Amino acid sequence: MAISSFLFLCQWVPNLHGQAQAFNASLSGAVFDNTGAAVPGATVTLSNPEKGFSRTFATSSEGRYSFTLVPAGTYTLKVENAGFRVYTQAGIVLAVGQSANQDVTLEVGAVTEEVTVTASAPILNTGDANVSSDVTQRQAVELPLNLRNVFGLVLLNSSVNNSQQNQALNPPGSQGTADQDIAFFNFGGGRFGTTAFLLDGHWDGAGDWDGTIYVPSVDELQEFKIQTNAFTAQYGWSMGNVVNAITKSGTNSFHGNVFEFLRNNNLDANYFFNNRAGIPNPQFKRNQFGFTAGGPLSIPKLYRQRDKTFIFGAYEGLRQQTPLTLVTTVPTSDFRAGNFSALLGTPTGTDALGRTVLAGQIYNPFTTRKVTAGQVDPTTGLTATQSAFIRDPFAGNIIPDGLRDTVAKNLLQYWPNPTGGGLVNNYTASGGAPVGVDKYTVRVDHVISDRSRMFARWSQERQFKQLAGELFGSNDVGGPGTVAPDNRWDIAGNYSLTLSPTFVVSVNLGYNRWVE
Repeated sequence: MAISSFLFLCQWVPNLHGQAQAFNASLSGAVFDNTGAAVPGATVTLSNPEKGFSRTFATSSEGRYSFTLVPAGTYTLKVENAGFRVYTQAGIVLAVGQSANQDVTLEVGAVTEEVTVTASAPILNTGDANVSSDVTQRQAVELPLNLRNVFGLVLLNSSVNNSQQNQALNPPGSQGTADQDIAFFNFGGGRFGTTAFLLDGHWDGAGDWDGTIYVPSVDELQEFKIQTNAFTAQYGWSMGNVVNAITKSGTNSFHGNVFEFLRNNNLDANYFFNNRAGIPNPQFKRNQFGFTAGGPLSIPKLYRQRDKTFIFGAYEGLRQQTPLTLVTTVPTSDFRAGNFSALLGTPTGTDALGRTVLAGQIYNPFTTRKVTAGQVDPTTGLTATQSAFIRDPFAGNIIPDGLRDTVAKNLLQYWPNPTGGGLVNNYTASGGAPVGVDKYTVRVDHVISDRSRMFARWSQERQFKQLAGELFGSNDVGGPGTVAPDNRWDIAGNYSLTLSPTFVVSVNLGYNRWVE
């Protein structure tokens, strides 16, 4: 299966909102003096030095200001005007897709004087009527997550449930399908499979069953928003639910981490029914490991723009070994030769010719014929006691070699021989289905000027699952050793240009593909 999608979006944004706002944020508000009068012409600056972001706005005649297409992050707001003290507010957190409002009241005083607000004041969302909740990077890193699937945190929203719950309910030896289970999220009692997944502003969903194509690793995710109600036109292709995620970017200082998560049967409690039956805890091993690194892009003697170009990279690997045990029934050597005499049991009645019918008896289908009550059957010379269709049984319950189908004979070579006695549950085997996943992400952000910026990101996930085969046998067509590929790509890019405080251009590109 191959799933691909392409999104090209170019919009001239008249004021505050547009499609690109889906993964950016906006901050607007008004500037007043201490009498409540609007202050026109005040200089408002929003900045984040770590990401090289700084934008200035002159308030309108009504004292209004507006910053659009602002990357999610933590910012400082500064307001200056002649005759008033400088106002500075640090620690303003803008979440993905947020339309925040922050009004400012200036105090009369000299420009050399400054009023600094260090506590984070509540930021109101007055730009739309969206109902949403945010999951921060700290929550993603510190909260426990089976298989480290960040979208498992969607269940923290009180209106969401997942009827499948496979990730939580499967035993430790089973293979997780967390990237697919998230398609079954139910928002507010709505239908399953109607969730829109966005990653860095573009569609991240498979078109046929609405699951995600690329799930960012915990350490490459910056944050995501869960939106659960009717919303603005930028999300118009969804039926009511949006999970909007953004990845990390580099900053003007170097940072990174290395991690290893281990889970095995020595750390897991055994199941109640295993303990009750005296079965030991099955062997299980899982390792998830990786690293992230980010900072300014610098090439000695060629390129040194510490506050202009930033790079971020992430890698995560999963290695899981799950031994499996199988108990089933396979044909015995007599059955392979067409001798089914072992199936013959006690009499269960008589047929229309008065012959005894035995349990497990096999009949020759080519001898099917109709007999009439009171008349002699020409084949057996017996007189029928009733009218009916009859067949003749194979002597000794043995099918002659000439009547055994050639295709069936060839199929028998793929069945292993019994490992124990008896006719049922006579085969026991052990095998394994190793699973490996590798995720890679590289993102580059570049600040062209204080009015324009761009980024590009490449993400790839490679999964390899070794099949155990239906019977864990060396002759199984489907295993062991057969590898089931599951490869995914997600590419995103954006260019934004602020021509004026109320005139913005944004071009958003996205491409993804899933092959399995």
